[in-house]
Amino acid sequence: MAKENLDKIIAELSKAEGEIKPQERGAVNATFGERAKQAKKQRSKVAPHVGRPGAEPKKDQRAAAKKLEKVATPFALSLEFEPVFAENERKNIQGNIIPGFNKDYQYFLFYRIKTVKKAKVWLRWIAPLISSMEDVLAFNRLYRILRYRLGSKDVPIKATWVNIAFSNAAVAKLVSKEAALSFGDQSYRQGLAARSEYLGDPTNPRSSGNKNKWVVGGPDNEADILVIVAGDAEKAMLDMVDQIKTEADRGGLTLLFEQAGETLPGRLRGHEHFGFKDGISQPGVRGRASDAADDFITPRYIDPTDPRSDLFAKPGQLLVWPGQFIVGMQRQSPEDLFTAAPEATNFPNWARLGSYLVCRRLRQDVKAFWEFAIDTAASIGLPARKFASMLVGRWPSGAPISRTPGADIPDLGADDLANNHFLFDDATRPSNLIPVPGYPGDTYPQAAADLLGAVCPHFAHVRKVNPRDSATDLGKIADSLTRMIMRRGIPFGPPLLGVGLLRPPLWKKERGLMFLCYQGSIEDQFEFLTRRWSNSTVQPNVGGHDPVIGQEGSQGNRDRFIVVPTSPKPTTVKIKDEWVIPTGGGYFFAPPIESIAEVLGA
Repeated sequence: MAKENLDKIIAELSKAEGEIKPQERGAVNATFGERAKQAKKQRSKVAPHVGRPGAEPKKDQRAAAKKLEKVATPFALSLEFEPVFAENERKNIQGNIIPGFNKDYQYFLFYRIKTVKKAKVWLRWIAPLISSMEDVLAFNRLYRILRYRLGSKDVPIKATWVNIAFSNAAVAKLVSKEAALSFGDQSYRQGLAARSEYLGDPTNPRSSGNKNKWVVGGPDNEADILVIVAGDAEKAMLDMVDQIKTEADRGGLTLLFEQAGETLPGRLRGHEHFGFKDGISQPGVRGRASDAADDFITPRYIDPTDPRSDLFAKPGQLLVWPGQFIVGMQRQSPEDLFTAAPEATNFPNWARLGSYLVCRRLRQDVKAFWEFAIDTAASIGLPARKFASMLVGRWPSGAPISRTPGADIPDLGADDLANNHFLFDDATRPSNLIPVPGYPGDTYPQAAADLLGAVCPHFAHVRKVNPRDSATDLGKIADSLTRMIMRRGIPFGPPLLGVGLLRPPLWKKERGLMFLCYQGSIEDQFEFLTRRWSNSTVQPNVGGHDPVIGQEGSQGNRDRFIVVPTSPKPTTVKIKDEWVIPTGGGYFFAPPIESIAEVLGA
């Protein structure tokens, strides 16, 4: 097969996913952070009310909205055994943990505490601005109602949210060393820099991914506090960023690093810089926001006559007990998909309802990724887009290769009730859904049994980090649920896809992913997925490294390999380049909101 051209591949992907419109090209000509600096002089210093929509619905409006929602969104029926989040819990859990901000613009501020007394004053100032689970759920309810009523995703309500998290060193400074040591998660106590080699990061000091070269989070620039600001409107969000920075300057904090993140524009929305739709497979959270039978945290779409309604919120979205993401709540049993395990207790009392937060700033080398895909595809006789999709486990649209091995089906990739519905070992059966207005049903090909990884290889990223129905080195399938994480990432830097003419300066600009995830244990969830599965050539099944995020952690040769299912026999392919490079981050804890002022700021 003739070798394909990199420019041709980028052009084809741009055509398929949509060229960026002229009004959207600010993301190409200037990064979000650069635009922020350009616009700073023109912005008002008066911030909007954070944690609420621009027009905050009153109590009676929210009640009316809930009544309308039940009629407009018949997504769920009662499951009486599931926990009900009490009002105090909903108001104390930070909103980016559950249900998640999901905003187009985000900004990350990494601070070090310089003066403890002043920092405590600042914490008491920022505490009322922290957006809760209750705030975000209320906004989401109203958004869904208006979207249904208007028949459009362009809904005229906007919000700006703020959340905050603290390193273990920050807890020691603000509370006590004893409090910091009382957190049972060893990874959190040690911090990301100390765990870097354990994750497989480069140990060679000359490597760009070595922790000593990180922009933040390395041995000499570890952050105490991470502030996350997110919004629907860029200006309103940046107004809040300005106000937080101004108050932080007075509050005994040193700004170590700041990073803007932005959803890619146009039809690239939801994609990462390699060109693939991201964030499709998220766990559902068991539980309800009130005593109302259908007020589920994660909306339900599967008809109760289908036995899988006890296990899935929508096709492919497994339900997980909330303690896997919120400390002090019921956890997922590793023995059974349906059953809860007792709450964790290895943390200080004031930390209950918090969550461990992993932040990794990952640079993406788009050129290296696609050059590898093109060269390797030509050598084994496959189209480059097909081979690249085998590396990920999905086509660029998000359509799983398990369901459509031969070609991308963009409509499948865009179908939230179909694009995550597939198994690996067994053939996938259609789900029976509750009637959803305007939805014609899942009419796409179902995934066939693929026990040996002939269609979706065992090395594919989606199969490495979520083996679904496959048995693993841990034995029972239910144990995989205890490893799930709540991902909250967003791209940074200018895109390459959809730009048209790619000039050399654009290739050289830095781009990547601000990877964030929440979990009940960094060691047993994020680090397990990274070290035990992604970096392994034999786990959860034999087939090579995860080619997207896996690393060969040896101090010498860092070459990775994958075993590609080719005929008449598999082909082992070496991977010399690394196209996802760690450049910073940290391990943090997002406490319950009341503890920000009453404990950390006291």
